[in-house]
Amino acid sequence: MTAERTLDRRGVIAGGVAALAAGPALASDGLGGIVMPASPTDSELRGLSPTGGKSYWASGSKGWLIRGKGERQDPMRIIGAKGLDFRGLHAFDDHHLLAMSAGPGPNSQLWRTQDGGKTWKRIFANQDPDGFWDSIAFVDGRRGFILGDPTQGRFTVLYTANGGETWTRLKPEGVPPAAPNEGAFAASNGCIAMGKRGQVAFCTGGAGKARVYLSRGGGGVFVVMDTPILADAGTKGAFAVAFGKDNTLWVCGGDYKNPTAQGVNLARLDPGRVTFEPVEAPPGYLSSISVRGSTVMATGLAGTIVSRQGAPFERISPAPMNTVRLTSEKSGVLCGPRGSIGLWKA
Repeated sequence: MTAERTLDRRGVIAGGVAALAAGPALASDGLGGIVMPASPTDSELRGLSPTGGKSYWASGSKGWLIRGKGERQDPMRIIGAKGLDFRGLHAFDDHHLLAMSAGPGPNSQLWRTQDGGKTWKRIFANQDPDGFWDSIAFVDGRRGFILGDPTQGRFTVLYTANGGETWTRLKPEGVPPAAPNEGAFAASNGCIAMGKRGQVAFCTGGAGKARVYLSRGGGGVFVVMDTPILADAGTKGAFAVAFGKDNTLWVCGGDYKNPTAQGVNLARLDPGRVTFEPVEAPPGYLSSISVRGSTVMATGLAGTIVSRQGAPFERISPAPMNTVRLTSEKSGVLCGPRGSIGLWKA
């Protein structure tokens, strides 16, 4: 991982916010709209994990976390972690949460609360000075993965089987060698995803073509595939992946320094296929994608787009966001710049 790539991922929002000022939420017939309550922080929010109903957790820069329920937001900061950038979250329930910070070397850390944020404990930290964590995801209450940028020529994939208490790096030889300048983006905690029957996928950029690494056996051995999303610069590539209920694998991306640029920003790998196909969508950089049933929603600095029941994608809001998590086929939560939270309802 080069210093330039590290700075790209750490500063992923800096160039984009100025380019796209937040606007009012839009509504399209049958697609609903996004409500954006007033924000209690100026944190750059990227981590997002719903916990059921209208409840969710969000996290971001300057050590901020937000416990939310609908439009209510209760911000908090962890003592001893106010300088960290919490870009990844996994909530096991409303009270039990893992918060992952992203950063070079020991700035990548994992913290746990089991009492709804009253007390926190640091349970794991990156010991590799060349390492940089990008994303965290869990299969269930015990099995989970952390994706980190390449060290020693290959991406770092950490695995836990005890809910995050201990982590082990998967055998490096199971991950194909990274291309020069290739890395993952810690933009939305979305660059690694779990599918059915042990499938694990992560996406990358910066190496010409954006690529997806896919394991069909629980992360033991990955194969790598090109996508039609361009990645011919350190600011370009695939930023997030998500599996659909039928094991369709979606990937989104673009160029965060040019969020309104034309070009492929969305692609799909259908079950049984070996090639990603571009998906027609409104133009612009997308950093996060979420799938629930027949609803697919993606968001980024260019705004939020959605497709329901196989219909073409439409933009429902121009407001820049970083992350989206659908909570049902008709509802979802988003987070983004300047502490913004968005609540979508069809």
